[in-house]
Amino acid sequence: MHSKNMAKKIFAGMTMLMVMTLLSGGLLTGCKKSGSVDVITGSDSSKISFSWWGNDARHAYTMDGVDEFQKRNPDIDVEYHYGDWNGYEKRMQVWMKSHTETDVMQINYAWLDTYSRDGSGYYDLYQLKDYIDLDNFTKEDLAFGEKNGKLNAIPIAFNTSTVYYNKKIYDAYGISLPESWDDYFKAAKIMKKDGIYPIGMAKKQMFLFLIAYYEQTTGKKMFGEDGRFLPGEKDVKTILSFYKRLIDEKVMPSVDQFSDTMFVSGKIAGGMFWVSDAGNCCGGLKAAGGEPVIGEYPDVPGQKLTGWYVKPATMYAVSSLTNHPEEAARLLNYLLNSKEMVRLQGTEKGVPVSRKAVRILHQENAIQSYEAAGNNKMIKERKYMKVLQPVMENDDVLNIFKKNADEYIYGVKDIDFVAKKLYREMSVYNTKENDSK
Repeated sequence: MHSKNMAKKIFAGMTMLMVMTLLSGGLLTGCKKSGSVDVITGSDSSKISFSWWGNDARHAYTMDGVDEFQKRNPDIDVEYHYGDWNGYEKRMQVWMKSHTETDVMQINYAWLDTYSRDGSGYYDLYQLKDYIDLDNFTKEDLAFGEKNGKLNAIPIAFNTSTVYYNKKIYDAYGISLPESWDDYFKAAKIMKKDGIYPIGMAKKQMFLFLIAYYEQTTGKKMFGEDGRFLPGEKDVKTILSFYKRLIDEKVMPSVDQFSDTMFVSGKIAGGMFWVSDAGNCCGGLKAAGGEPVIGEYPDVPGQKLTGWYVKPATMYAVSSLTNHPEEAARLLNYLLNSKEMVRLQGTEKGVPVSRKAVRILHQENAIQSYEAAGNNKMIKERKYMKVLQPVMENDDVLNIFKKNADEYIYGVKDIDFVAKKLYREMSVYNTKENDSK
């Protein structure tokens, strides 16, 4: 079995190695050495592997939890594989295509569509119900992980884009927190003299932000149920024009300029983040003397569509190729439902979906957090939200949009040229994707 002290020493002493490994496309691991990948060796008991992504804090508490699991299950030896998001995502592509994925894995909701459209890409967890307490989840919860009638994954927490503001900055300018799209432009006129943006966000959130604006102002969906991009060239111009206006009028920095630290440092007075990221962003702002608060979703009076979506934050799945399905299921159940893991994880990944986990956190008075506040907001607004389609956070789609939008925003090409090119590339992507389904 892994030595806890050994794991911690390796974890603490590998910070520089982690950076170097991830930059080279690798991932920190606890499996036997392969190339530049490092090792934590185990015993001769039944071996299963487990992978996840996250920050240093998540790595530390997850290793603590797995160590405890092994103490309680001496017949199982768990190998660690972990890294940050970019390193994990790239490695997952290699694993899934080469059929070398870990037995238990943290996955992104969109990967169900990427790797298991017919339900065969991951193990059917319904076949492991004797080892996983599925009663802690509603049918609606589990439906998010179903593909072709098979339960491919279980949601850990739910997520939606949520707007957080530094109320201290808005109060200093005598400005109310934004409630409409126009409010952002009014705030920008006042804040830009000091180099402060009313809001900022990363690439994926920017795209979802624009989807909300488009759907609210037109009453039309941006993507169909089959994932097809629906706007015509004229609609594309509307989207591009609004995006350029946001940048030109200093409502937000470009996504290339944006970083989470801008929220903490006061360079942006608001940010759009996943609910599950609220603790990192808002906690840092609070520590820096700011006043983080949850804002209202910007809207248009009389809108037919809200344009906002909800999805599982992260999910756990088991490899369809595992040689140890029972052991993998026991670990997965522990990660979702055990008191030990719930205490360690808290709300770092968002408020848990597991009803048992929520009860434990309430009993421990451990659910008072920024994630919990964001989760409450999400629950309140959820009836107005649609389920996020995987295509909306697909990297290929995001990159097609950003690459073309940048040409217009930075004056490389005019809007007519970019709109036609963007529409064409989205259409070509749609055709390839739907033909492969």
